Amino acid sequence: MKKQLINFIFILCVQVGLAQDPLFTNSNQSLIYLNPSFSGSNGFIRNQFSFRNQWPQLPGQYVTYLNSFDMYFKKMKGGLSATFLHDDQANGTLTTDVYNIAYAQHFSLLEGKLKIIPSVQGGVFVKKLDISKLNFGDMIDPRRGFVFGSTEMPANKKTNFNFSSGILINYNHLFVGANLFNINQPDEGFLGQSKLPYRLSFHASYNLALSEKTLLHFFVRFQKQQNFYYNQATISCVLLRHLILGAGYKYSYSPYVMIGYKHDFFSVQFDYEKYYNSLSNGSLTAYEISASFNLRPKDLRKTLVDFERW
Repeated sequence: MKKQLINFIFILCVQVGLAQDPLFTNSNQSLIYLNPSFSGSNGFIRNQFSFRNQWPQLPGQYVTYLNSFDMYFKKMKGGLSATFLHDDQANGTLTTDVYNIAYAQHFSLLEGKLKIIPSVQGGVFVKKLDISKLNFGDMIDPRRGFVFGSTEMPANKKTNFNFSSGILINYNHLFVGANLFNINQPDEGFLGQSKLPYRLSFHASYNLALSEKTLLHFFVRFQKQQNFYYNQATISCVLLRHLILGAGYKYSYSPYVMIGYKHDFFSVQFDYEKYYNSLSNGSLTAYEISASFNLRPKDLRKTLVDFERW
């Protein structure tokens, strides 16, 4: 039964999942991936890493790695970032590598209380399909099974350019952003043309400081890509200046919880979520492990700043 479920899920990934970009539940540790306008938002140098494992209890492997580096340039009043993403579906059957560079220009108004930050992002993706792990209908002999070679073999590699843009408005402790990804709708098809659809995303967050050691964070995100919708709401907090706790809910009946630790120069976090559906006769799970490494101006290192500035 598990093998049949894996085959069914992978068919969905190839035929439908190609139309969707990978997403991370923990947006605070994947800020540049959430919106390239966050480039340079911590005021100096930052490196963020995320690892997501989807359905680890199943024999197939669906994992995604993300690493981003960004820096703020004071003379330019802008931020520059570089991002690398690796997505692996079904133990290497379908892999995707994405390389992006983004620039965000920071405009300050109202004596620095209001910031408007537009951004542009460009990059390249490389998709690889391991054909040796696939079987097709014309390979089947009625008696002997899979013995023929297929005449409809897809390409095993696809490379193309991709462009995106974003905007971020920051007023005091409120952040509101919008993004349009895959502006040029690049072709990612292995067997004929298949355009990667636009991904339109809106997000908002607010930080509420209850004391010098306690900070509350509220986050919502709404996203649409082709006929797929993604809605998310999270409440998280920092207690005693170091302990991170949180919980949230997103599409498809998926609650999640998070726990982590924040230091002056780094933070680490673990997220665990449940998917309730009919496919698995109960629920599937997923988890994320993420980390941020920060170098900030000396006068801000001991301050409990907004989540978006970590």
